[in-house]
Amino acid sequence: MIISSREIHLWYAYDEQICDSQLLCQYHRLLNEEECSQQKRFYFEKHRHQYLITRALIRTVLSLYVNEIAPEKWQFTKNKYGKPSISNSRLRLPLHFNISHTDKMVVLAVTVDQEVGVDVEYLLRSGKTVEIADSFFSPIEARQLLALPVEKQKDRFFDLWTLKEAYIKACGMGLSIPLDHFSYSFPSQGEITISIEPERNDQPEYWQFWQIRPNDSHKVSLAIKGDEITDSYSISMRKIIPLSNSVEVNYPIVRNTALNRS
Repeated sequence: MIISSREIHLWYAYDEQICDSQLLCQYHRLLNEEECSQQKRFYFEKHRHQYLITRALIRTVLSLYVNEIAPEKWQFTKNKYGKPSISNSRLRLPLHFNISHTDKMVVLAVTVDQEVGVDVEYLLRSGKTVEIADSFFSPIEARQLLALPVEKQKDRFFDLWTLKEAYIKACGMGLSIPLDHFSYSFPSQGEITISIEPERNDQPEYWQFWQIRPNDSHKVSLAIKGDEITDSYSISMRKIIPLSNSVEVNYPIVRNTALNRS
């Protein structure tokens, strides 16, 4: 698999559809001791299953780019905020990745040179959404959300939630970044803009964001920061069953900032 420094590859795995017993046994053999222990800690079988798919996805996809490293030989570390990265020495390709999962879907983003953040959410999930906007969004985001017609508020909630997750994951700092220190807006159909408070010491013009709708029940947001304001990225997507097959897909990109780049 070939990837350039201005490409983002998204890999989608539908974990509930992966149930072949022989494949699952192969996935188990890829896990290291720490991963095996982590899998056993999940109380529900569906969470153990999704964790297994997630780890197999990361390991097998990375080996598609660097085939001299077998899937079971990948090594990982985490920064002090918990973001994982590759720790194999003498890696010929400076790969970066980010992973997200929700009900019925796991998404892996892969890049070269640049850190990336991805988030996927299940739109049919139970629990509070709009009711908690004041706790997780900036004041302007919350006001704009609640100003929408009621029937549009939940969809906007997930727009904001996934974009904010993608940004803090790309920064590699997680929830140590106050969620009210940056704000998204949607000035026109299909457009995303971000404003960032001065204390973040970040440059919004270097950031690019995308929102993708793989189906009616999931929403994916993607974030990357370029080295130059004019940096542009192409996105390719594949649906995959690890160690079995993958097919190219073209899920709709419903919002992005890249349209405004020269």
